[in-house]
Amino acid sequence: MMLLPCLAFSCARADKESDTPATAFTAAPMAILQAGEHPLWFMITEEGPLLLESIEDAEYAAALIPWPLAPHINFSLAQGRYVMMAVNRRGFLCFYPQSGGGVAMHYFSGGEFWRQYTVGAFAQPQGTPFALLYRDDMFMVPDAPLPSPRLWTFDFNLPEPRGFSLYALDSFAPEDGWDIDTLRRGHDAQWYFRAVRKTASPSIRTLQTADLNLQGEAASLGAFQNSASPEPFSAAPAPLQELLAAAFPDSEAVSIAALSPEFQSVRTFAAGRQSAALAGFYSVDLLLAAHPSGEAVFAQQAAGALPSVSRFSLPALPAGFVYTGIALAGDTIIASWEEQDGYSIGAAGFMVVLLSVNIPSAN
Repeated sequence: MMLLPCLAFSCARADKESDTPATAFTAAPMAILQAGEHPLWFMITEEGPLLLESIEDAEYAAALIPWPLAPHINFSLAQGRYVMMAVNRRGFLCFYPQSGGGVAMHYFSGGEFWRQYTVGAFAQPQGTPFALLYRDDMFMVPDAPLPSPRLWTFDFNLPEPRGFSLYALDSFAPEDGWDIDTLRRGHDAQWYFRAVRKTASPSIRTLQTADLNLQGEAASLGAFQNSASPEPFSAAPAPLQELLAAAFPDSEAVSIAALSPEFQSVRTFAAGRQSAALAGFYSVDLLLAAHPSGEAVFAQQAAGALPSVSRFSLPALPAGFVYTGIALAGDTIIASWEEQDGYSIGAAGFMVVLLSVNIPSAN
């Protein structure tokens, strides 16, 4: 294995579009990734993403530990042509296509502070992506104070993440013993969160609010639990419904966790009884989805035509490894992976590969 060089190349193909802001970044990309037909494999380490010679180098690279304590990509978001990832116990990753070809990769390390806490959510209710940190007390005896600040975001003009504030959550102050360990958006467009008071007089409150800048109101336990259930396919945007119907015409047991530039957080849709959830990426007229095993489908709809559907496989993973998320940055696939054993995670990282030339271009 070797540390990530400034530039990583493999079978390059240029991307003709870019979302790069007009202003210069103070924080330069960690690397420009030139994706090709052969995958680039990265593992999450204490120093950040590590380029591997092959996925076999990740085997037995990390001890299996409970997922709240493991460094892995546990949440992703999309915004325009940006793909953003929250790395548990580490910080943020951000990818975007370059006009001259390749995909820029930024890494914003949370340093020693982040290594003490678990990422409990990643959302962008007002266009600003932020991660929620909480202290996991189930798998270890806590030796760190409750996180303050508990909300973090990143800025391309700063080399490290910065604290973020939302009244609904910050009204439960860590100084008063409050930790927020759950935040999610429900089917009813309400934000649901759980505040846990970790003092000699413990308390748990479930709350909801339509605006995280306003004070939360009490939510029943039933409403809080229901907010975690999948939405029906009929709740998806109409273009996504058409793509789902084309990609999965015969399945009544499909559940897909989809990120999209149109969503404020990942949304899960289910056609019927849940099976193992697929990871998906949706944007305007295309859908990319993958099973944990790597079986994948790409559906795209041109104006006035029925969706075209292609099925393929992501690069093979070793036994005990699975894919956990998938996204597109231009015509480049970025898929997160983990070594799993029940509730424990070992090695974890992401794979970068060009969308196959046999599949219609995403651009």
